[in-house]
Amino acid sequence: MQQDTENFLLFKLKTTFFVTIVIMTLVSCSREVFAESHNLVLSNSQETKIRFIPAQKKPPPKRGGNPSAPEGTGSRGKCFESQDRPPLTIMVGSRNLQLTIDKRPTFWMYTPYDRKEPLSGEFSLQNGDNEVFRTSFKLPTKSGVFSISLPPIAPGLEIGSKYRWYIDINCPMTEVSIEAPTTVSLTGVVKRVNPSSEMTMDLSNAKTPVEKIKVYAKYGVWFNTLTEIAQQRIKKSQDANLKKIWIQLLSQPEVGLEEISQESIIEN
Repeated sequence: MQQDTENFLLFKLKTTFFVTIVIMTLVSCSREVFAESHNLVLSNSQETKIRFIPAQKKPPPKRGGNPSAPEGTGSRGKCFESQDRPPLTIMVGSRNLQLTIDKRPTFWMYTPYDRKEPLSGEFSLQNGDNEVFRTSFKLPTKSGVFSISLPPIAPGLEIGSKYRWYIDINCPMTEVSIEAPTTVSLTGVVKRVNPSSEMTMDLSNAKTPVEKIKVYAKYGVWFNTLTEIAQQRIKKSQDANLKKIWIQLLSQPEVGLEEISQESIIEN
């Protein structure tokens, strides 16, 4: 009888010890999982803290109307303007937003027009008094952010040269107007720069698109910053983190595009 009691107590002791070990192991694993999850959240949070640092630190120009900036950037003319939407707006080419490292960059703008029949327009690029490239295009039939890219047949931009680009949109007559068709115009500047050795190294070390965006923003190359984040948003339209980065970048005082930061991006 005494032997049975001792065996029972020994079994109970072993069972208690085993259960204690299991509980401690589970607690330890839970802490590790929590720590990893917490670090992941912090990492994702840090990804959204992207700051655009312009190479030319000047205040952004006022939109609309005849431009008064020495660069001559901005827009003129009106075409089916709506008080419910921001006006036609350039997103590249104004003071702080001129630089690219691409031979054939992408030009971004916001169109406020919703129409069954798309408006036609012309894009031209000039180097001094020489026209480098010209092409016609159709605007999207809905309002939003859209782009025009230089095609492979267009001459590549030369490093260090400053080019002026123009967009002329043809506005047809309306039923309530007897005036002749008018044209609304946008203009801006683009300059191709050679990436520094530090920027080249940072780009080679970038392992994700968001890290690339950080590098472009850090060195003030706005064309590439905007194109990279816009293309990523088109690919991953449901990604809340990318949307947050987009809104944050456009809303910075150095950029001055907060008014259109909530507008949709139209895939070409």
